[in-house]
Amino acid sequence: MFIRQSLSTTRRLFSTNFANELQEAKPFSQIPKISALKLVMGNLPGGKYYKKSIKDIQDMFYKEYGCIVKMPGLFGQPEMIFTFNADDFEKAFRAEGIWPVRFGIETLKHYRETMRPEIYTEFGSLGTSDGQKWQTTRTIVNPIMMQPKTVKFYTQQIDEIAKELVEIMRNIKNDKNEMPGNFSDYLNRWSLESIATIAVEKRLNVLSGKTDDENSKKLIKVIRQFFEQGPEFEGKPSIWKYYETKDFKNLIEVYDTMTSIVFNYVNEAIKRFETEEVKEGQEESILRKLLKVNKNVAFITASDLLIAGVDTTASGVTFILYLLAKNPEKQEKLRSEILKILPEKNSQIDSEKMKNLPYLRAVIKESFRMLPVAGGNARKVAKDVVLAGYHVPKDSLIVMSAYNELSNPKFYPEPKKFIPERWLRESKESDQWKSKENNPFSFLPFGFGARSCVGKRIAELETEVVVSNIIRNFKLEWDYPDIKIKGLFANIPDSEMRFKITET
Repeated sequence: MFIRQSLSTTRRLFSTNFANELQEAKPFSQIPKISALKLVMGNLPGGKYYKKSIKDIQDMFYKEYGCIVKMPGLFGQPEMIFTFNADDFEKAFRAEGIWPVRFGIETLKHYRETMRPEIYTEFGSLGTSDGQKWQTTRTIVNPIMMQPKTVKFYTQQIDEIAKELVEIMRNIKNDKNEMPGNFSDYLNRWSLESIATIAVEKRLNVLSGKTDDENSKKLIKVIRQFFEQGPEFEGKPSIWKYYETKDFKNLIEVYDTMTSIVFNYVNEAIKRFETEEVKEGQEESILRKLLKVNKNVAFITASDLLIAGVDTTASGVTFILYLLAKNPEKQEKLRSEILKILPEKNSQIDSEKMKNLPYLRAVIKESFRMLPVAGGNARKVAKDVVLAGYHVPKDSLIVMSAYNELSNPKFYPEPKKFIPERWLRESKESDQWKSKENNPFSFLPFGFGARSCVGKRIAELETEVVVSNIIRNFKLEWDYPDIKIKGLFANIPDSEMRFKITET
């Protein structure tokens, strides 16, 4: 009885507080707004937004309009509210409802639901679908993908691929001990090889770049085309919903190729599984578990992992290596930690050993803060909220741009410095770098809530294993100007990654 009364009291207080906040809020119509004409002119050749990355455009919004701004819906795009404040991020997430709706990749959603209904009629993509279909798929996938023991199943395979990359690094360095300018391509191939081992349970042998598998070569190419071409149709005025331009048709060909290749790989796996039995007591793979439920669910999940996981994971690792190369004292501290647990350069990594590397995880978090692969999240609020003092009605689409908060000294003292210690648990060493005002919603590299990244554990495993292998084998140095970053669906390096490596 006491508990029921307490909950009832809490609800009444919350309701009263929100009612007061709503009453004092400024009307939705007064939110600073970018005019439709200014937006259209800005996206034309010579305009301020023309050919700018999503990150650059959002930075411009913040500098010109402040912590909240309204962007009109044009050419089939919905009206969007951009917020740059972590407190508002929390409010938006708390108001997402039981079936969260986010602004996904509209061209991919259109392709899947309009052109490939035979796959997506019953089950939805975790990346592009909403509502009941998304919930159906997520309910099936969550118990499989989010279980630590399931991901641990792949530790040895991911370790073997990381060791291959280390050996390739030895072979491709020049007479100055530098990586070639296209080293990012090797990291992309490492990422594809790793995720394919999980998603379709197949070694593509793309790491060396010498594979004879034409589908593997095509998959590398079309994933990069997707990341390069897709953003031109997303979050910007576009006429593709009314007229299929040549560029749009080319993008549809990219989607067709990706779909065909992944389906081929899944069918190959089904044939293998008919003759390959799981050993007694051995954990079943993700793909086997999904195929037992439904072939389309297995295909959809494999596709989402390959599309979302390749460039994002590769870019994240690139940024980690870059920041370690720029901060040799932090790199040496990490190396010392790794060598205590893994003293031999080529000793096998296992999941138990990986538990004892807190500084590694702190390095990864600090890298994600300073050079985020994804700069925010988007949600449609399922109820009225108050953001930045303005009344925002139900069903409004909220874009939460995190770049400003990730470098906010209020949350992260000396934010321009690479300080992994700020992420360690309470200690004398870490206390000085922690803020009492820190808001956990300022740092959400894998999202939040029901629509957080389902591949989070896989990405963490790949990243921790490959960084551990590289750092215990090489000292990294960077002798060039700061790298440039290109903002597409994810932030990727836009510079030649000529790391200098020296055997440790």
